[in-house]
Amino acid sequence: MELSGKQFCMVSDKEQTLQTLQLNHVPSVELVDPKTSTYPIIGRKYGHHSGKDLSIVHTEEQAIDEEFDFFTKLYAFEKEYCLEVEGLAVKSVRIAAGQQVIFYEVPIRTEVFGWNWQKIEVSSIPTDWLDIAIRALYVTGLANGFVKMGMLSGESVIVTDINDANTLYKDSVTKPNVPFTMGADVELMLSCDHELLPASTFFPLKGSVGCDERQIEQDSGEYALAEIRPKEAKTPQELFKHIKALIIEASELAPYENVELLAGSMPFSGYQCGGHIHFGIPISLSLLRALDYFLAIPVAMIENPRTARLRRKTKHGGLGRFRKKPYGFEYISLSSWVIDPELTLAILCLASLVATHHVELESQVLFHPLVQRAYYQGNHILLKQLWSEIKATLIKTASYPLYKSELSYLFEAIEKGYSYPESSDIRWNWGITPTKQLYEPGLTIQIPKKTRERYKLKDGVTTYVCAGKRISPAVVRAYPFSFRYSNMVQLSKALREKLVLPKEWNPKVTAEKGVITLGPIIGILAARPFDRQKTYFQHLCRLANEKQMLVYIFEPHDIDWDQQVIKGTAINGDGLFPFPAVIYDRFFLGGEKKADIDQVRAKLQSVYHIPFINSMTLFYLTGNKWDCHQVLLKNHEEILPETRLLQNASDITEMLDRYGEIFLKPVGGALGTGVIRVIRRPTGIFLMDMKQKFLRQLTNMDELFTIVTPLLSKNTYLIQEGIRRKQFNGMNLEIRVYMQKSGQQKWFRTGMVTRLTSEDVLTEETETNLRISKVLKHLYADPAERHYILTQLAVISRNIVTTIENEVGPFGELAVDLCIDQYNAIKLLEINSKPDNLFAQIRAYRLRNLAGIRLLNYAASLAGYDYEDHQI
Repeated sequence: MELSGKQFCMVSDKEQTLQTLQLNHVPSVELVDPKTSTYPIIGRKYGHHSGKDLSIVHTEEQAIDEEFDFFTKLYAFEKEYCLEVEGLAVKSVRIAAGQQVIFYEVPIRTEVFGWNWQKIEVSSIPTDWLDIAIRALYVTGLANGFVKMGMLSGESVIVTDINDANTLYKDSVTKPNVPFTMGADVELMLSCDHELLPASTFFPLKGSVGCDERQIEQDSGEYALAEIRPKEAKTPQELFKHIKALIIEASELAPYENVELLAGSMPFSGYQCGGHIHFGIPISLSLLRALDYFLAIPVAMIENPRTARLRRKTKHGGLGRFRKKPYGFEYISLSSWVIDPELTLAILCLASLVATHHVELESQVLFHPLVQRAYYQGNHILLKQLWSEIKATLIKTASYPLYKSELSYLFEAIEKGYSYPESSDIRWNWGITPTKQLYEPGLTIQIPKKTRERYKLKDGVTTYVCAGKRISPAVVRAYPFSFRYSNMVQLSKALREKLVLPKEWNPKVTAEKGVITLGPIIGILAARPFDRQKTYFQHLCRLANEKQMLVYIFEPHDIDWDQQVIKGTAINGDGLFPFPAVIYDRFFLGGEKKADIDQVRAKLQSVYHIPFINSMTLFYLTGNKWDCHQVLLKNHEEILPETRLLQNASDITEMLDRYGEIFLKPVGGALGTGVIRVIRRPTGIFLMDMKQKFLRQLTNMDELFTIVTPLLSKNTYLIQEGIRRKQFNGMNLEIRVYMQKSGQQKWFRTGMVTRLTSEDVLTEETETNLRISKVLKHLYADPAERHYILTQLAVISRNIVTTIENEVGPFGELAVDLCIDQYNAIKLLEINSKPDNLFAQIRAYRLRNLAGIRLLNYAASLAGYDYEDHQI
């Protein structure tokens, strides 16, 4: 890789300095984008001059007009310090003190603005502040210089500036005496059936095989990471033998086939694993640079980039990480390198070689921004361009022949592209065959501390867990990922199987009287193939998954009444599920008998007490046009078309004489089936079957009666006046108003969709949908008229759902289908208790999502959940 080996002064470019600090996760002044930042901010120019070029920027226009080079966040510092750093030590500390201060609005603590620096004791500064200053200077490539740090109101500090000391610094080190001692502490993690298993399940806290001090949720008494602590040795080969013996011991302490020992950067997200190497020699700037460039960079070439990137963001990952110890120092930049024995031995030998010859090893390119970025991003392609130079330098050392055989595995892995197999059990690589025993964690549920405290659930106690209509005892444990997911839980394999829950689902919880409820679990009752409903169901499943709900679709014959499980289809495919907590009924009759499906509904509601989003009583009412008309007639006569029950021929004659156009509709019909349109014109009587699309001209009323009479023997019909509807581009216009309840069980109007058809009866085949705003703007040029129509549509729809709910009891959604007649009066056509979501067809995706969320929130409220977004 062609990069200049000459040390350049990075700190002369203040923007690049801040970028480097942030790349190395050193707390420092944040760079901001003026197009997206919150104002005010600080405008800066390249090459500071005692702070004279700093300006407060209040607007984006100011940022552009004054031509600043870059911008940073505005901070209010309580105090500011200047630390003089030489090598890896802080030599002196000064604090800014104001005298005749000017420009106090943004304190620029320089002599130019009335500040001076007063010396204070280094011991008065917290140790972690000193460590930040040392590492801040180190990662910029300077050997000595000045680090300015500002203290925020919470008594945390960030680096504000770095300046070169402009004096020659000589690292007072000599080549270490050989042999020197080496040791290690290497972290591992345990997995049981691919779930995190606390190391404290098998290992003691102390000892050569023990637990790292990091607890799950700090005070749970459970420890996530195992740690092996081999005895120190004078050669890497001897240290390797100690490590191997402890890995065997760890395997014997957890002798189960389904319990895996994992190493690498981060076997489980959020839990970084370190492979710390101890050196019985003093730390120096030269040695730290050599370890970073000739050990950490080569190891980075074979690490898993995804997990390595994550670990390098932690306080133990990244370049220049070390801790001073009584015996010397501990190098902590490396991840857990005990995945493979040959790799382990190679890394120990390379560490020994680098420490022995660090005075000879030049590493100036380590601080090039491209190299650092490649390291933190896990960019193997760029890093490997450094390998030929690194390898050549290592081969020239006097110790290389001693370690040539051991190093060959690592060199080959780099050159041939091997990588850490982080997801596999390391025991197999080390030649350890686990026993055939299986470890059974039992029925356990891991719950975050805040949730346990909220519901007064104590760690280690046995309680009951309910999922849908299944229940099981379980032991409460601390949740190992609460730092990332504060309202999630993890179930043991045995508990999931007992509750019949899919492994992929991460439920939310609620608890009452010591019983934990997972969910909610919502079952959609429908008939396969789902056809036109398939996309809608997939949409609901996806929304539910984002809200940690579980939605699955099932048919009546999928129910196993004896085992109380249901074979259904969820977002991740088919599987078995518990009886749901709530049912969304989307079942339309096909070849099934109505009595059979009604029996299934009744059994689910009455025997298993599962609430339906829309009740059977509602379906019965909306499924009978005459009964529904009678209910609405009490309060909404003015918007209803005149409707009669067809009882004899005179009913047809009277209605046809009055309106000239009528519709004959089966009382229990749907989707236009059986609807007959009759029109009287001077040229005769015309009869049209709206579903079968045939038109017949009749000579007299007797011929009409002859055709209609046989129909009455099969079905009950009603007669309804024909309404001349408003038209849009020659098409008849209807308006569907979606009324839904929220999680608070209050009615909302989710949206309106204009439905157009060239036919007189709207059917799925002839329907075209448009946004209502587009249609009304065409029909009513006056905004006041449009507003009046919209208001009327909204008021009528709300009044209708109130009337229906007073009749049948609570339910969750209803579509009200309205039209505007030729006299600009609004008329009700029908109400639909199983409406399709038409918002996607008009590309109103926000309303589509809103409709789905409201439906799910209402279902959650029926299951006893109180969601944060229940007001939606």
